[in-house]
Amino acid sequence: MRRSSLLRDLVAGFGAGIVLVWLAALLIGWIALREELDEIYDATLSRVADHVLTSTGQPGPADARGALWVELTGPEGEVRFRSGGPDGALLPPTLQSGFSESGAFRVLTLQNPDGSVLRVADPLSERREAARETLVSMLLPSVLLLPLAFVLMRGFVRRRLAPIRALSLDVGGRGASDLHPLAARDMPDELAPLRAAIDILMARLAEAFEAERSFSANAAHELRTPIAAAYAQTQLLIDEAESPGVRSRAQTIARAMQRLTRLSARLLDLARAEALQPDDPGPQDLAAVLRLVATDCQPGHVYDIPDRPVLVRMDVDVFAPMARNLIENAELHGRAPIRVRLTEQVFEVGNRGPVVPPDRLAHLTRRFERAGSREVGSGLGLAIVETLAKHAGARLELLSPQPGHADGFLARVHFAQAPRQDA
Repeated sequence: MRRSSLLRDLVAGFGAGIVLVWLAALLIGWIALREELDEIYDATLSRVADHVLTSTGQPGPADARGALWVELTGPEGEVRFRSGGPDGALLPPTLQSGFSESGAFRVLTLQNPDGSVLRVADPLSERREAARETLVSMLLPSVLLLPLAFVLMRGFVRRRLAPIRALSLDVGGRGASDLHPLAARDMPDELAPLRAAIDILMARLAEAFEAERSFSANAAHELRTPIAAAYAQTQLLIDEAESPGVRSRAQTIARAMQRLTRLSARLLDLARAEALQPDDPGPQDLAAVLRLVATDCQPGHVYDIPDRPVLVRMDVDVFAPMARNLIENAELHGRAPIRVRLTEQVFEVGNRGPVVPPDRLAHLTRRFERAGSREVGSGLGLAIVETLAKHAGARLELLSPQPGHADGFLARVHFAQAPRQDA
């Protein structure tokens, strides 16, 4: 189905209106032109008739001009003289005086007191030919200028629609967390209510997102202390339990407390990630940051980190939680070896394990989404990474299986900008 275009519809509507008005004006002009030419030619017939009547009875040189046909007949119908017209032909008889149309001629009939009849005629084709030539001379420039009028009209309409395109670019070019009011600029009065409505909507969304972030952050923060206390009490119960059954149940509770601790930490990370404002921190050495993150992760991973500084335009407070979440996600859901690679272009974390189906792969960045059915992890790690990547202008790519392998999973972050390095 063809999409509607405001520019195309306006130009087509205005153009159709112009063409219809032009055709109507052309028709009216054609009718007026024919009437005007008839008056001019009829006046010529009258002058010729007056000249013949006031002459000695013979038509002068002016009477025999062009296609004029002059015929004088007596009371008995005899032809006293004739001028013009086909040889031997007579004008069709007319019963009324004055102007009339007879066949292909316009005839002026005058009844003389002596009973003679003077008829002066000219062919209608000559009048129509003159009207057509005049109309064509008027029509040709209009037809040639009509496309130019359409081009000028399209340019004018496009220019007047420019504020709509500017408004669209302003809204469409924003990041997911940029809910600031639209930039103030001159725009038509008709668009001012639309801009005001968008600003109101953005303000409401900002309030809703801020309330959601505040709730998540506050809830996670408030839960950390009671969860830690419950975990400590559970550890004491494990140490003091004499029954193996009680100790086993206490260990299960402890593992659940650990999951709650990780969940509250991830909720705090997510709230912080969503609260970040876009900025340009300049080139940062992400290699040093990744080495610090690696010290807090499980041992045995394979790290491919250049010995030189890896300068990337990304805030270290964005990259650190991003790297930590990707590595912990691989530890929880994958198998060894876990490979971590950093360059000026990408950051990758890969692990061996079952292949994630494509339909599940596309949903892993949703909150509380897990690749498998095991109740491990918070389901927030990749959602946090996706939010942080968007904030930094980067792009998260998920691949399964790993490139070059039959299984596994790879998370790849494409950096938005990579400064050139000196050799």
